[in-house]
Amino acid sequence: MTRRICFVRQAGYPDELSVRREVETLHRAGFETHVICLGGGNQKHEEVVNGVYVHRIPLARKKTSIVRYLYDYLLFFFLAALKLTTLYLRCPFNAIQINTMPDFLVFAAFVPKLLGAKVVVMMHEPVPELWQTLYNSPPPRILKIAEQSALAYVDAALTVTQQLKDTYVSRGANPNKISVILNVPESRFLELENAGENAMEDSEHFTLISHGAIEERYGHDTMLEAVALIKSQIPGLRLRILGQGSYQEKFLALISQMGLEDCVQYLGWVPLFQMIQELRAADVGIVAQKSSPYSNLVHTGKMYEFIALGKPVLASRLKSVEAYFPEDALYYFEPGNAESLAQGIWDLYQHPAKRRALVENAQKLYDQYKWEKQKEIYLSVYRALLD
Repeated sequence: MTRRICFVRQAGYPDELSVRREVETLHRAGFETHVICLGGGNQKHEEVVNGVYVHRIPLARKKTSIVRYLYDYLLFFFLAALKLTTLYLRCPFNAIQINTMPDFLVFAAFVPKLLGAKVVVMMHEPVPELWQTLYNSPPPRILKIAEQSALAYVDAALTVTQQLKDTYVSRGANPNKISVILNVPESRFLELENAGENAMEDSEHFTLISHGAIEERYGHDTMLEAVALIKSQIPGLRLRILGQGSYQEKFLALISQMGLEDCVQYLGWVPLFQMIQELRAADVGIVAQKSSPYSNLVHTGKMYEFIALGKPVLASRLKSVEAYFPEDALYYFEPGNAESLAQGIWDLYQHPAKRRALVENAQKLYDQYKWEKQKEIYLSVYRALLD
């Protein structure tokens, strides 16, 4: 009989490449895969995408306040639990994977688990540390209770760094239940046939790039300050920013206030094909995440995307990143320090050989970390649960 797995994620599908990577990996391994997710606009409530059965709940998330967050989380929880139970009773799933946040979303699988389904949780983000970072205050005790309850409830857990696993274990989780799957992209998503080869060198510009969510904690203000410090020394310097987020309006205002319209270009959200073209055309990628209880436990996907596409990376010096990449693989600068970042930009501009060495050393490590390696760990979790 065909083995079935259902994913639950409070986001769109197939928009998130990390979720799509996991879903399609299991689909190609022979599982019938389903996804329960958010939907809106003109998206179909039920459709098949690349062989994956997608079930969309027509809700819109509005990131306006803590109360609104909680309302959205609870509403999706109840509707996803109802949909999951209905689907399970029609065609039972062997396993259900919940991709948080929120951590309590794992309990949407209560009825299927009661009837024999295995439950796996993918925990990309430590919610207590994220709260502490966003609100600059100690996290409510309920967040750690929800985290540990979720980890105790599931049959297996996945997370994205050893540092994050150690944090969960320090709060009481069973280490034998948690596997580390690095947040690396699946290479085929970055190798679209129509993306073309790496762009020809642009001798008129030295291009820096950053993409992804535009949030205060990701250091967009640090990047602007660094560009302001160094732009007079580097002819043709430009910083290109892709993405959207809650810090977007303030970021755009800062560009104007600092008089950087001539060298900072904001592209907004762009489709995957264009994002790949932009990354290929850049000289250096920047990951400017500020140091926080949250950032020292995780890796950003953008860092791995730069490395996979052969770009040198200027990265904030964070504990979780340093644990996986030494000084000769990434060019580290002090988090939140514009002078340190400006020095790094200047150093890499002056020394093309250093840029090439960083790329070579980072890619040697990336060969050990890439999805082709991670997916073996990922599939082994399911084999252990279901075989």
